[in-house]
Amino acid sequence: MENSPESDGPAQRGVLLDSLPEENRADLLELARSVSFDRGQTILTAGEDGDTMVLIETGRVEVSVTSHEGRRSILTQMGPGEVLGDLAVLDGGPRSADAVAAGPVTGRLLTRGQVMGYLERNPTLAIGLIRELCRKLRDASEIHAQQALTDGAQRLALVLVRLFDKWGTPDADGTLVMREFVSQAEIGDFAGLARENVNRQIRLWSREGILASKGRRLSLTDSERLREIAGI
Repeated sequence: MENSPESDGPAQRGVLLDSLPEENRADLLELARSVSFDRGQTILTAGEDGDTMVLIETGRVEVSVTSHEGRRSILTQMGPGEVLGDLAVLDGGPRSADAVAAGPVTGRLLTRGQVMGYLERNPTLAIGLIRELCRKLRDASEIHAQQALTDGAQRLALVLVRLFDKWGTPDADGTLVMREFVSQAEIGDFAGLARENVNRQIRLWSREGILASKGRRLSLTDSERLREIAGI
């Protein structure tokens, strides 16, 4: 982890930063130091103490858990403006998941001491923080319920919808192109499917005109149909 030049990041999205008024958010981020990570470098490790949080400024981060049998499951991908590790920083508990840079990543790092010290000096901010925690818990419950009640194809469609919502960029022909390369193995880890099953389903949806490939990146040609399959 190395220092990198400071930059003005996009709007922050995280339990802590989302709960703060803009002025307080800026004050807190003034305490942060700039950090950078190479592709494949671990940013946070499951089970370790939650003593730091990172605001992502550039790049893509995979958040995952690994079962006792060694099966890796990607919980989410995070990008610019999103925050890693804020829940563990707030409660002082161990990390619940691993976070690994999927490519070059830059961000700003805050320690638990900095965060808790700021909240102690500004106790009225706790109300907004509680409200944001409740919203995040509801969102997580909805995602878990969707994945538990769907078959493989529907889970894959849900994952692709979320990926295109986050990483899709409109192309000149009206399609959405994934601006970040996400491998079929990664998509399978998201959906709980083997890479071979992901490949088979993507080829089927490509023949049906729902998806297409543009170089190494996937593109979405029929968003309405994919959302229909996903049940959303």
